[in-house]
Amino acid sequence: PIEAIQDDRGNLTVRRDLLRGQPGYALQVVGDSMIDAGILDGDYVVVRKQETAEDGDIVVALIENEATLKRFYREPDAVRLEPANAAMPSIRVSAGEFRIQGTVVAVQRLLGRQ
Repeated sequence: PIEAIQDDRGNLTVRRDLLRGQPGYALQVVGDSMIDAGILDGDYVVVRKQETAEDGDIVVALIENEATLKRFYREPDAVRLEPANAAMPSIRVSAGEFRIQGTVVAVQRLLGRQ
C-alpha cells in the first residue's frame, strides 16, 4: 500500500499517550490550507497512523497518490475534506477515491532561525 511520504530528517519526541499505542509519524506541512486551525506552512504535524476517522478530525488523506491535510466529514453519498482556510475549496470524494493515512494529534512549530 502507498503511504504518505515521511521525511527522514531526525526524531521528534512526543507524549506516548498522544498515539494511543498506535504507530505514528511526523510530516512537515506544505501550504496554507489549514491556517485557520493554527497549522501553518512549515509546521510539523504528529500523525497517529490509522485508517478511520471521526467527523471533524484533521486527517492525512491520500488522493491520487498525493497526501493532503484536511478536516474529515462524512456525507450521505461522499466524504468531504474541508480546509481550514476560507480561500480554498472543499474536496468531495467517494469512499473509494481516497484513503485515510492517519489523524493529526499534535502540531510543532519551530521558531527563529533553524
